[in-house]
Formats: sequence, C-alpha cells, structure tokens
Amino acid sequence: MSNAHTSSGHGEPSDRKILYSAVGWIGVIVIIVLVFTIAYIYTREPSAEARHEEERFRIRNEVRGEQARRMASYAWEDRQAGVVRLAVDDHLFRITLEELRETNEEKLAANAE
Repeated sequence: MSNAHTSSGHGEPSDRKILYSAVGWIGVIVIIVLVFTIAYIYTREPSAEARHEEERFRIRNEVRGEQARRMASYAWEDRQAGVVRLAVDDHLFRITLEELRETNEEKLAANAE
C-alpha cells in the first residue's frame, strides 16, 4: 500500500523537488528585494548636498570671477597707508622669478665661498 501511495506523487517530495522549490522561493525573494530597492532609489528625496549643489557652484563662480577681476586690475587698497593692488600678469611673474633666481644665485655663491 505504501508503494502505490508514493508512486502517485502524494508521498514525501524528492530531493530534487525540494531543491527546485527552495531555488524558486529564493528567486522570488531576490526579485521582491530588487523591486523594492529600485523603487526606493527612484522615489527618495535628493540629499541636502544635491539640493544645494547648484547654489554652491553659483557662489563659487561669483567668487572666482571677483578674484579674477581683482587680480587683473589696479586699485588703491588703502590710499592713506599707500597700499596699492597691482594687476597680476605674466610680466609680473617673470620679474618675480628673475628676482628670486638672482637672490638664490647670490646665496649659492656666498655658500660656495
């Protein structure tokens, strides 16, 4: 009687059926987790950093523009104290490098003696 019962498929499941069932359930769980993860990613609020990124870039560009304008122009910083802002250009850099090179050569010559 027990042979007839198992041959009809109503007895204990085989190892293969258990394996297929486990793999199927794991697949269903993975798909559900994947769907919820994707839904969370696309429906969440942007971070505070992302919301303020455009404003930070605008402020940065304003500051850089002001710095570039100040570096390219001549003006009195404090007329009473006699402080002048000079434009920074290639010529000024060349003069400064020449002065530094001369100073370093003098120091090297003094140390060599």
